[in-house]
Amino acid sequence: MYCFSSFDEFIMLRDTINEKLMGISGDGALRLFIAINEGVNNAIFHGNKEDSSKKVYLTIEEMPNEIKIVIRDEGQGFDNQDKDDATDLWGEHGRGLDLIKHCVDSYWRNDLGNEMTLVKKITSG
Repeated sequence: MYCFSSFDEFIMLRDTINEKLMGISGDGALRLFIAINEGVNNAIFHGNKEDSSKKVYLTIEEMPNEIKIVIRDEGQGFDNQDKDDATDLWGEHGRGLDLIKHCVDSYWRNDLGNEMTLVKKITSG
């Protein structure tokens, strides 16, 4: 489990996380890393509102045929409804969940909206 309070702290962990993903999923590591980066950004900036007294927890669990990633923040949560309108993928805000959807096989959020689980299928060998 990784634990950090700010984007600067996360930056110091990114190489280690990326290496771990490469070891588990090889070619799928980049997509997973993009999904994790977006989820962590949401947790730090939207969930914890950049409050350095609050933590973000990141767990990466390797299973026989998939990787499960859990990102949890200590914020108040957010509206757990998917938006129906089209997202501007070129804009700076509002595209994180859409990017995550394209990078993993499935994802879900808890009822409060402060925890996200990402799942990516992997093939052996």
